[in-house]
Amino acid sequence: MVVSAVLVRNRLAHIIKKWTIATVQVVYYIPDHLHIVNQFMWQTEDQLPEYPRIKKFLDYWDKNIDGPIKEVYIHDHEDHKVRHVDRRYKIN
Repeated sequence: MVVSAVLVRNRLAHIIKKWTIATVQVVYYIPDHLHIVNQFMWQTEDQLPEYPRIKKFLDYWDKNIDGPIKEVYIHDHEDHKVRHVDRRYKIN
């Protein structure tokens, strides 16, 4: 009983603080070949709208990793709506 109350309280804290699962896509230049880009994808739980965990990770990247960042995309499930698909098309 106590364990379930703690779980409910923790879940409520996540909702109030607006926690979400976010996917981060970092497009970066390969250090030895700056004309070639590569991508790194990472999924984490973070707070909306500031994304403090993602910012900390990107700050670490800037200070400690040789590959300079070109672009960063952050995707979360909050902005999307579920819809049903009634047809699928196959392209040859």
